Amino acid sequence: MEPPELPLFAVYGNCQAESLRVLMHGALEGRWHGVRMPPVHELTAQDLPHLCALLSRVGLLVTQPVAAGYRGLPLGNDDVALHLRADVRVVRVPVMRWSALMPTLAIVRAPGVGDPPVVPYHDLRVLTAAARGESAVTLGPPSPHAALVAREESLAQLWTRQRAHDTVDAASILDAAGANAVHVINHPGNEVLRAVASAVLDRAGLSAPVPDPGRVLLGGIRAPIHESTLEALGHDPADLEGGPREDWLVRGERITEQEVTWAHLRWYAEHPSVVGAGLTRHAGLIERLGLRG
Repeated sequence: MEPPELPLFAVYGNCQAESLRVLMHGALEGRWHGVRMPPVHELTAQDLPHLCALLSRVGLLVTQPVAAGYRGLPLGNDDVALHLRADVRVVRVPVMRWSALMPTLAIVRAPGVGDPPVVPYHDLRVLTAAARGESAVTLGPPSPHAALVAREESLAQLWTRQRAHDTVDAASILDAAGANAVHVINHPGNEVLRAVASAVLDRAGLSAPVPDPGRVLLGGIRAPIHESTLEALGHDPADLEGGPREDWLVRGERITEQEVTWAHLRWYAEHPSVVGAGLTRHAGLIERLGLRG
């Protein structure tokens, strides 16, 4: 149980939210208590009474943008705001996605279909090959052009989300973080998370040093990061923790890009709706990367 004498805060959003809570809790230890809560995509109708009760008690809510009626439930920012006290502090954080270090990687959702096997990410080179009916793809390092395009795309999307929702500035933090900005496109490294947590505390009027948590918070999956990509972005490959890598690292297990490619091509053949969803959602990026045709 949380100490009753301390004011409470909560961080509401996806897997990044819990990492921010851990860091803020460490920074505010003895002053505030951060209440752990499930990521929003795991909440169910049965959780709503508990969520509402918690929201009525917090003095600070840090939240990523969540659309009204998310997943058919009153989980959007406007929905949950109805349960907050009038004097609560609210700080918004953007959903952080940074693909510069892995330029062809993407997230794709299709109704009624879960994640692909092996890793829950999509390589647009493989997805577009599946759309063309190809049964085999050989991947190499993305082009330097792809790295620059992905950086521009990531920045543009983050700036758009930040302006739309009046969030803290995560885009500048990610862009300045260099070779260790992210482990995979939506899993920032510890230093990025610490900097974002510090920006949140500043905006909430609770500025405090954010200590190192003593562990990697979102490092369970690590995508390939090629030396040529780092050089294209102006980063020193020697700065990347563990050095450039051609393989995936999934909970410590090394898996080659080719293994992932074969598994995903087979899966796309069984789930063509995912291919269509990916082509639609990432049409602009696919065009800029020259992956059509």
